[in-house]
Amino acid sequence: MKKIVLPFLALFVMTARAQSLTKQQMLEDYDQLCTTLTTKVPHFAVRKKVTGIGIPGELRRIRHDIDTVTCDGGFYDVIFRALAACNDQHVSPNQTKDSMAMARTKEAYQKYFRYGSSKVYKVYYIDGKYLTRGFQNKDAEVIPFFSELTHVNGIPIDKYVAKYNRLVSGATRWDFKHKKAWSSSLYDPRLVSNTDKFTWTVIIDGKPQTIDMTELSYIYPRDFFDDFVFKVDYFQRDSTLYIRIPKMDYGKIEWLEDEIAKHKDEPLRRAIIDVRGNGGGSDMVWTHVLSAIIDKPMHFNLWQASKEIGVFTQEDSIQKPIKVYGDRMIACFDQGDWTTLKPSKRTLGYDGKIYVMADENIFSSTSSFLSVCQKIDRLVSVGRSTGYFVGIGATPWGDILRHSHFSYRYPVTIETTDTDPHHPETYYKDQVEIEVWPTIEELRTQTFYNKGQHTEEFLYNHDWVFRKILEETK
Repeated sequence: MKKIVLPFLALFVMTARAQSLTKQQMLEDYDQLCTTLTTKVPHFAVRKKVTGIGIPGELRRIRHDIDTVTCDGGFYDVIFRALAACNDQHVSPNQTKDSMAMARTKEAYQKYFRYGSSKVYKVYYIDGKYLTRGFQNKDAEVIPFFSELTHVNGIPIDKYVAKYNRLVSGATRWDFKHKKAWSSSLYDPRLVSNTDKFTWTVIIDGKPQTIDMTELSYIYPRDFFDDFVFKVDYFQRDSTLYIRIPKMDYGKIEWLEDEIAKHKDEPLRRAIIDVRGNGGGSDMVWTHVLSAIIDKPMHFNLWQASKEIGVFTQEDSIQKPIKVYGDRMIACFDQGDWTTLKPSKRTLGYDGKIYVMADENIFSSTSSFLSVCQKIDRLVSVGRSTGYFVGIGATPWGDILRHSHFSYRYPVTIETTDTDPHHPETYYKDQVEIEVWPTIEELRTQTFYNKGQHTEEFLYNHDWVFRKILEETK
């Protein structure tokens, strides 16, 4: 093991493969990365307006860490932290199969990426507070479920998230109500600061207790999961069509259309699409599902902007120059066919509102769906906002660094529909129209329920979002 000391981080990196990059090549690759990100990614000015953090300055600071790097692993570590500093899950290592550098990039990713899921501790974030999962030491419970988490290594949790956790997490969110950064994933502090200590301070039985986390593991309260199962169910008790889409999988479109079409002759009082936990995929999934339900076309307006002039085609758009908090961009009003959702040939012909169940764990194309809900009266989103900076956007672009052949992606558009510079939250596009928070008891029931959480029994009796929709549609 070789120890690499960085200004804020002690790294331990396997050096089985000798250094192949010179320091000059590392610097040139890093400068290529920074130039691309700062000139093409359109989100940085809005993020600074909201969080106060200037990402270009963060990238310049991280560049100095290359001075202490002595192997390729250390360089990849610097690259990963630069990507994390952009605080966007679409700024990430590119794992597409057709990448010219895929073999080497994948090897480097697996060999040197130290910030994987094994180092992340999932927590609940409820109305400004952090609640823990259950933890045990062997078979003995140490931290009960839903204990309030107040400190990490003696650092107040809000400060830890905003100052430390964000350094290695590309998924830091923003809570506009409480005006602070938050995260549902907390990293082991030994990864983000020069320390051998890892403690949490939690409230147990009304008293704060500081607990060593190094030997603890999750308590898994259930062994049956239907979170990733696609479903199209018709509940005869009140003529409800329930469609569960766990991911925007293009390969499931035909199955979803066929299953929906089976209910064409059924009376339909309400239609519900559940996309909670859906991290994205293809926009064609949700557009085809809507087309299989609706009775007439639904249109939405869409403005997007980009720093890149060549992103938008002239034939299907109206374009004009704009500024977003000082950044010059080209704005485009999309006049393409896809902004009008038309009924399919086998549509159910449903003429009522369609309710979309959302939570804090949706992203990418699923967030685009959420943004469309804000634009069309017949689509009503219910649940929780994500805290992510999302909206409808183009497919991320890719780049390959010249010397290391490291492949990564980055977004090139930002949605500007109905945005107001006096209200920067309007750029985030993560809001739900009907917000619903669970109580601790509801969260407890969900956590320990072992018969499927997308079943008719659970939805009607225990699901706080589903029950809110029932209240809205009495």
